[in-house]
Amino acid sequence: MTERSDLLDFPGADELISAGAVVPPAPEVVAAAQAAVASAARRDTAVVPLRTPTVPRRRRLLVAAAAVAAIAAGAVAYPVLDLGGTPAATASAAQFLDDMAAVAAHAPAAKAPYWKVRMETVNQDDGNATTTTYFDRAGRIWTVDANGTVHGPGKGSKTKKWPVGKKWLTWPALDKLPTGQKALTALFPGDAESRRHQVTALLEDSPASPELRAALFRVLADTSGVKLIGDVKDSKGRQGVAFEIRWSTIGFSTGPGKDVKYRMTDRYIVDPDTGLLLETTHKNHGKGGSSDRYTWLEVGPAERVG
Repeated sequence: MTERSDLLDFPGADELISAGAVVPPAPEVVAAAQAAVASAARRDTAVVPLRTPTVPRRRRLLVAAAAVAAIAAGAVAYPVLDLGGTPAATASAAQFLDDMAAVAAHAPAAKAPYWKVRMETVNQDDGNATTTTYFDRAGRIWTVDANGTVHGPGKGSKTKKWPVGKKWLTWPALDKLPTGQKALTALFPGDAESRRHQVTALLEDSPASPELRAALFRVLADTSGVKLIGDVKDSKGRQGVAFEIRWSTIGFSTGPGKDVKYRMTDRYIVDPDTGLLLETTHKNHGKGGSSDRYTWLEVGPAERVG
């Protein structure tokens, strides 16, 4: 009985038992459960230095077993509730983001004087471009051309900052942010869309500490509308796990007629072994809509510029 209790020690076990024989699950439910199993298997077999699981190996295997049981029983993913009581990330998406929080928490801290970001951008206006930028703790920005020419910050140049609520914060200010989920959430906008945009911007290219990145993933896990896609490859062929958020926005008209409401899908691909974002895409589903892609080729500390 003790062994049986251990095996059934996961959220939703009672519901699975009482469900009995039910209709087969929808394809997206199967995909989400398979992604959870694959993610758990990777974490159990991968050798990643400086990464210590926050839960015992046996517990992680039980999570995978629960996903398999969910497929067999035809059970749907259990919803998590946002603070406002609205459906938030499905249980599978929330679990993945919580797992990424654990991975991020055990990454090495950045102690270098500079932060490097090399990014490929593809959009309708600019075409395809690769940029390399460095910035220091004061927010001063350097850019490096493809031929290695360095352009330093000039007088009156911009300062690298990230939005958190109504404020724009530099690197040192990020280090002062709380790392408790509740306290950190309170600093971001109350509406899910604005909060999600700010959180993902920090996860994409900021020098947030491991503790802060972990908290950001937990905030995102409790933000409504997140859907787990599963194992995918980015535009460079790198393996990752994707999650999506669908939302709507208003396109303001410049001429006669009403403003247009656009349906958008934002997809984020995460390296499950490091918790780093590999790629972000923004797709406009409106008539003549376009897609933007941002591929993060290198994001991390640097000892010097160039």
